[in-house]
Amino acid sequence: MDPRRPLHPDHRTGNVVRSTAPRAVDRSQRCWVRLVVVGAVARDSRTPSGHWRASLRGADGWRTVRESRGPYATASMLEWGSITKGLVGTTAWLTLEVERPVVHYLPGVPDPEMTVADLVHHTSGLPRLPAMMRDRLFGDPYREAVGVPLDHAFAVPVTPRGQFEYSNLGYALLGAVLDEVHGDWFAAVRQHVLEPAGISSAALVPAQADRVVPKLFGRAIRPWALGESSFAAAGGVWSTFDDLCRYADWALERGAGRSRTVSWQREGASTWINGEVRAAGAIIANAAGFTAVVHTLAKAPRATDAIATALIERQVRETCDGR
Repeated sequence: MDPRRPLHPDHRTGNVVRSTAPRAVDRSQRCWVRLVVVGAVARDSRTPSGHWRASLRGADGWRTVRESRGPYATASMLEWGSITKGLVGTTAWLTLEVERPVVHYLPGVPDPEMTVADLVHHTSGLPRLPAMMRDRLFGDPYREAVGVPLDHAFAVPVTPRGQFEYSNLGYALLGAVLDEVHGDWFAAVRQHVLEPAGISSAALVPAQADRVVPKLFGRAIRPWALGESSFAAAGGVWSTFDDLCRYADWALERGAGRSRTVSWQREGASTWINGEVRAAGAIIANAAGFTAVVHTLAKAPRATDAIATALIERQVRETCDGR
């Protein structure tokens, strides 16, 4: 795939894809940085309002940028959204023969040439979601998939194999492959990623009282039923903010190898993974020697990415200015 190809997110179905990456340059002996994540440009460093949490890691370790407040102060479990794909992609890369056709594991898949690697890299040609799930602008596209096994017959490509097409259906199918090999995809993720990363609280369906959710007119906004559905492997994981930072540490550990970030987006030396669901967003972004972890509630599309961009940009400027 062409890493420069402009892509656009579909926020109705929790898909967030990349446009260009964070990058830093030095001009005229002074540091200047322009960071772009998913098309959102940070133009200033003013602190945005609303409910969000953030931490930043530099050479001296992690520091809290915005502490727990509002809904974050009364509960602990956050929706990770499509950051789930990072866990699933790594597990597949570590435990499966990724160049094998998917039909080797799931004989009912219509395309005999589609490989496991295609699913990981979004190059299978599969659509974001099956057609009957894509037209629910204000509803929950995953509610009808709760308790219903994934129909492999839906896995029909809509674009040529090898061409980038962001696909939640592809990751749902990847979860089904892991189910076939390991018995339970989430148990495999726990064994190969979560436990090595020191994460113990991750869940697909956390207790209602533990969920960090925004409110509208005093009532909690109901999250999508991703974690309960056959599409859970595409974005259904919940865990704590501290665990999100632990995952960042583990995935980005120096010398760890590319398998830990095989599902992440990258351009040059910049790497990131993000996700958006009905009323929450999350990102881990690494650029210019800094890592930002941000989680937001009830914000506009790409707001999470813009906050992470601004945090790294500000830190780079302060570092270059000697502050």
